[in-house]
Amino acid sequence: MTTTVVRDRFVGKSVIVTGAASGIGRETARRFAREGARVTVADIDERGGAETVALIEAEGGTARFAATDVTDPDAVQAMVDGAVAAYGRLHVLHNNAYWAPLGRSVVDTSMQEWDRAIATTLTSVFLGCKAAIPHMVEAGGGTIVNTASTSGLAATPTFAAYIAAKGGVVALTRSVAFDFGRQGIRCNAVAPGLIKGTAATEPVFADPERLAFLNSKLVMGRPGEPTDIANAVLFLASDESAFMTGQTMVVDGGRLIS
Repeated sequence: MTTTVVRDRFVGKSVIVTGAASGIGRETARRFAREGARVTVADIDERGGAETVALIEAEGGTARFAATDVTDPDAVQAMVDGAVAAYGRLHVLHNNAYWAPLGRSVVDTSMQEWDRAIATTLTSVFLGCKAAIPHMVEAGGGTIVNTASTSGLAATPTFAAYIAAKGGVVALTRSVAFDFGRQGIRCNAVAPGLIKGTAATEPVFADPERLAFLNSKLVMGRPGEPTDIANAVLFLASDESAFMTGQTMVVDGGRLIS
């Protein structure tokens, strides 16, 4: 069982987490708040986002909800501007939202599915960085953590749009780190493996053949939990990783070494 250690690495810092209405995003937003961050919970799911804010506030944390379609440039800019207006500046951006169709090779993927997957999973990271970096640079620096995936580093069956989009997240992370490092911006990614307890992975756990394939690759003998990824995100966002940038941290229970 994973344990949570409460610390104070983000006291007074302003943090945005996209896709924070459930799953990894919700757990990461809660963890940031427990360590003192003032969190902007961003998601298109208003009900789920409000629930995340309520959970944070019930634990004594500070949070606000920003209804955000991460594929809409104006909405993403408003998300960032709103966080700066509410909390004075932006210290951390965690680009975490995604969408992709499961069980689709390139032949089976429709143009609508491809466009939506790329827009939600990859273009959203571009838009978040584009909106956040000028604020961060003006304020003296900041940290960006993008959610990639082991699927962006190694193939899994019939998941073409997701694999392409997450591979793009890995490459874009390096590009941002290279272009803005001397202006005080660090940009890293976390690459989760199979994570249980999220709406995003419900179809995977409902597919016995795919689940058997993935379980056969997990040398630690179990899938991960949202808190396993939150631990990595908070490390990459904190000063503990101050000499890391442009890197993709794999958190996958050994999937990629098997």
